[in-house]
Amino acid sequence: MPRAAVSDAAANRRSQRRLTRDLILDRAVALIEAEGPGALSMRRLGSALGVEGMAIYHHFEGRDELLSAIGDRLLEPLHQLELGEDWREACRRFALALRGLAVAHPATFQLLGLQPFDTPSALRPVERLLAVLIARGFDPAAALTIYRATVSYARGYALAEATGFTVDAALPAGRRRLAALPRRDFPILRGRAQELRGLGADEAYELGLEALLRGFGASAASQHNARRASRRPSSGRARS
Repeated sequence: MPRAAVSDAAANRRSQRRLTRDLILDRAVALIEAEGPGALSMRRLGSALGVEGMAIYHHFEGRDELLSAIGDRLLEPLHQLELGEDWREACRRFALALRGLAVAHPATFQLLGLQPFDTPSALRPVERLLAVLIARGFDPAAALTIYRATVSYARGYALAEATGFTVDAALPAGRRRLAALPRRDFPILRGRAQELRGLGADEAYELGLEALLRGFGASAASQHNARRASRRPSSGRARS
């Protein structure tokens, strides 16, 4: 075997000995963020790690397991999230933190945002939020309904933000698209675009989240009053 080939093989073996799951995940996220959601492959990741792509299979069975582990890594900050005892504030903190992860890693969130985060690690923060809701009087089904709506809003908004809002007058490119519309056909999007300019992504997100949580509160109060009314004894007497 030529000396150069022997040297390359030896270097590759040394790299494989240094390879760990954590290192692979760190490089995978860095690759996705640097080159986009479509950049991840075992071959390209192996190149970024200085090993053959096949070396990654010693740590992950395949791409699906790798993606699942990247999802767990992405959601790790949710494990340290302080939810508190107030259910509305707990939902608010959870939703803000989830969007924060997407803002910090937009390409990774684009890649993973449409798949379920259903590993035991990913479900632990969900369990904690459900526990807060149930402790405040919601039954498990109602708690899960509120969790789903909260997280669906957060994930949907984050994905739209990562890929580009349909209407975004806060950014120059968005304003140019609106300015190209005929004013007669678009009296709001074109004619009142200046009024839309001040609505940034953060403000819009929090306004929508607040409306969602207020709606949950009103619905919960209505259901509570209905239950009380159904348990109240009738004041009338049956006539003979």
